[in-house]
Amino acid sequence: MLRRKGLFLFILAWLPWLCLAVLSYLEMTLWGAVAGLAILIIIFILMPSGSRWGILQAFSVLFFLVAIAAALILGDKVDNRVPNLLAGGFACLTIMAGYGALENIFFPSRYLNIDYPDSMRESPVLRQTYWAMTLMWDIIFLTGLAVNLVYMLALRGDTSTDVAAISSIALFLAGILFTPLIVFILPRRLETDMVEKGPLAIKWEPPVLEPGRSLRKNEYDAAVVGSGIGGLASAALLSRAGMKVLLVEKARKVGGYCQTFNWEGYPLNSGPTLLLGTGEGGTINALIKRLGLENDIPMRRLEWGLANGTLALRLGAGLEKDLEKIGGKFPKCENGLKRLMSDLQRFKGELDDRPDPLSSPLPSNLDEYHEQFIRHPLSARWQNINFKAMLEEYIDDDSLIRLMGRVSSLLGGDPRTYPAYEGARLLVSLFLEGLAYPEHHLSHFSQKLSELVVGTGGEVLTSNGAEEVLLQGEGPKATPIGLRLSDGSQIRSKVVILNVDPRRAVTGLLQPSTLGFSFIKELEKLKISSSAFLLHFVFSEDLRMPERVFLFPPKARRIRTGDTYMEVDSIILTKEQSTIDGEPGCVLLARINVPNRSYHVFEDAAQSSELGAELTALIKTEIGSILPAVKKSKKEFVTLPSHFARLTSNGQGAAFGFAPLLTQWYFRRPGPRLIPPNLYLVGAWSRYGGGLEGAVLSGIIAARELCGEQPYASRAKPVSAKPAAPSEPEEAEEKEGEEKKEKKRRSLLPGRKKKKDSEEFE
Repeated sequence: MLRRKGLFLFILAWLPWLCLAVLSYLEMTLWGAVAGLAILIIIFILMPSGSRWGILQAFSVLFFLVAIAAALILGDKVDNRVPNLLAGGFACLTIMAGYGALENIFFPSRYLNIDYPDSMRESPVLRQTYWAMTLMWDIIFLTGLAVNLVYMLALRGDTSTDVAAISSIALFLAGILFTPLIVFILPRRLETDMVEKGPLAIKWEPPVLEPGRSLRKNEYDAAVVGSGIGGLASAALLSRAGMKVLLVEKARKVGGYCQTFNWEGYPLNSGPTLLLGTGEGGTINALIKRLGLENDIPMRRLEWGLANGTLALRLGAGLEKDLEKIGGKFPKCENGLKRLMSDLQRFKGELDDRPDPLSSPLPSNLDEYHEQFIRHPLSARWQNINFKAMLEEYIDDDSLIRLMGRVSSLLGGDPRTYPAYEGARLLVSLFLEGLAYPEHHLSHFSQKLSELVVGTGGEVLTSNGAEEVLLQGEGPKATPIGLRLSDGSQIRSKVVILNVDPRRAVTGLLQPSTLGFSFIKELEKLKISSSAFLLHFVFSEDLRMPERVFLFPPKARRIRTGDTYMEVDSIILTKEQSTIDGEPGCVLLARINVPNRSYHVFEDAAQSSELGAELTALIKTEIGSILPAVKKSKKEFVTLPSHFARLTSNGQGAAFGFAPLLTQWYFRRPGPRLIPPNLYLVGAWSRYGGGLEGAVLSGIIAARELCGEQPYASRAKPVSAKPAAPSEPEEAEEKEGEEKKEKKRRSLLPGRKKKKDSEEFE
């Protein structure tokens, strides 16, 4: 990865200063200044075009021009003023470093960036390396300034000149010596801490489960605690592989957030209304195929819209038509949008460049981490910048940047802190793959996964959560031997998969000492995501609008929440038809994100009721700006963040696990492997838990490890304890002809004929 040209040029950049100090010691100060300027010109020529004028280069040229002028004016007397001259040089460098710090400029980066591809420029490892190197040179500059001032004031004659020159030579040589050490050693250590801190850093070997083992009645190959979508995916895959699985859930229904409740034939979603990753190569699509549930979980394509109170666009008709509509409203952004979509297509190709859609997208070792900057430049760059910064590279209009940036609220994000990588995945789903949703809603999806567990000999227990993970041994080396359930019974299993809030797990299911106090401290540093406030409107007739609308008010509305406040800057609208044949009605769900700092208000009944009424009125007003028919609803249902906390046991009703922030994304999250052997963490709280697709992937990673497969990119060829025969659905997929594939593609299209676009949505 390191090509060393930039390092050579950076070291060369200090030769003018070293040359000045050496020749000053030899009483050739004027020639030292002239030689220094000559070397600067040589460096200028050697630097690549576009990198020639850095802050260090500019300040150095300025100083040496002044030094030559001073030497010419003073003549022979300049050799007696060496401490003054060198103090001035170090003062110049100190001012340069101080100015750079104020402007967030790392002066070594201009040189050392030459050694790295563009995709690596935003790497946090490089930033920390440059910061460390800047700090080291700043100390050298200040030390040089201080010692030369002392020599200038305390010493006289040749002694002053000699000591000042020798001290300056020593300082510059020390900096030149330590620079390569920092460049070679520090990034490697930082990369190791970041990349190999993941699941592969957990040294225990995953146990390979063998199907068909003789087990007692209360004994299982694996026990899954919590039936969120990650736990269900893990349990279903293990069951499909022939394992005996127990899935325990404290609620009455499986699914966690992925539930749909029925009110007189009207489906009421509990929050999630989108499934990303349903396109070809997507995780959800691949999971359904792997489980052989294509016919049981049919998908329908969705139209969607963007609105901000002044415009409303009906989208989802295909990339070209979508670009034409958006470009018509923002004509000066047409070229930028085309460049963005072109790069998103390249980015999708990078996403698909994995061993298979059910494998980890993250590098699992340093070689893969380095390779991604060359092989997947967009992915590597977008991992390290925020979504807003990414959009600003393509779009010139601030209003369109705000409009597109706020789609990150779909997954609980803010464009200023949301990873561009995740934002790009969201845009790929919206514009390239298209949105999809199970025809029979998320409850049906969850139920089918749980039925697969039961149908293959496993067991699903609802209204009976786990109270404690039973362990053999003490501390981080303890291993699971089973669970104690809330009904007092015990079950036996040497593998436990947790699909729960890990912060609650260490205060109930596990003792803190089991995970280690360093792990607990890392966990405490992570911020949790927002919760949600839901408002369902039931209508006796259909609404002429897309199935999903992302409404972003032109101005965020602030609502007081006790001693804090919350901003309403996005409303996610979801329309679902009545499930009663011949019934023309529909239900409209409006969702806003509630920051965790405002959650405490919803725990107080009186304050919660008052705030709920205020939010309801605000939502009605905002929706009414694009959909006046909202006033005609015949029934309303309110769901508070406190309801979500009870529904899923997530602390403060966190809807997305840990907050999707650039500073705590992917590498900083725990799991899927935890420190005690045979203990896993899956779901939204886990390493891959970004949205439903990420939660599912975390469950898949755990299940594949337990089945003897290698779900990491570095191990492309799966290895199993027993060669597994291909499943019937997989054989059918291989034999499927082009005609059947086309038929399957058509089955993803909407089932009912669309009504004409309303005047609100163009």
